[in-house]
Amino acid sequence: MKVIQVAGLSGSGKTTFIRTLIPLLARLGPVGTVKHIGHHAMKIPEGKDTTVMLEAGAEAVAGIDQEKTIITLKNASLADALDTLAGRGIAFAVVEGYKSGPLPKIAIGDVDVEACILRNPEPEEVIRTLDRFPAYFTLAGILQEPREAGGVDKKPVNLAASIVLHPAERGEVNFSDLRRELTRITQSVQDLPGIIAARVVIQQGALFGRRDELLIAAVGENGNVAAAALIQIFSRSRELLESLGIDLH
Repeated sequence: MKVIQVAGLSGSGKTTFIRTLIPLLARLGPVGTVKHIGHHAMKIPEGKDTTVMLEAGAEAVAGIDQEKTIITLKNASLADALDTLAGRGIAFAVVEGYKSGPLPKIAIGDVDVEACILRNPEPEEVIRTLDRFPAYFTLAGILQEPREAGGVDKKPVNLAASIVLHPAERGEVNFSDLRRELTRITQSVQDLPGIIAARVVIQQGALFGRRDELLIAAVGENGNVAAAALIQIFSRSRELLESLGIDLH
């Protein structure tokens, strides 16, 4: 899931820009948005059942009508919001706000922000430069595409695992080269009999206040096949990372 952050002062036109950008992104895949309310509290309806449940101690409440589902989470974490979107198979998450922080940003207006990569662009320019924006992954999210893979009569088996990359020992790593090597490992496993799909991605979680991880998913015609593929990807990826001096936990 690509994360596209848009920052600017109040009244600068962030929402108008995002409203124009969303249809262009939607041509390429499902779009989700996250709005940082900032200093203003977002009110929830007083006295309603979902509000009462939240006040009673529920960590999350969901209200469902005939058209939509509204979920309220009792936390204020951007990473948790991105977890929810990535797990739903969202391809592009547009984040409005959060002027500070290391994430690459689109700046609207004259605002001074960290890690600005585009300033007052046309929406079409964002589409042309999507490779400059970071990706956010979850184990649930990387299983979305394999789950949709067909070609077998029986229900496929999905398995996933993660390897934590220790940031203190990671050093300078060329993530582009590393991704290419991991792709080669995955492609070789996908050619094995009974394998429907396999995927391995690098989650640069430090950008989002999380830990860096290698996320692995394998889908096979049965559990034995999926487990064998997962073990092979895990072992070969571990060897690759250790050869690059990346500490694993």
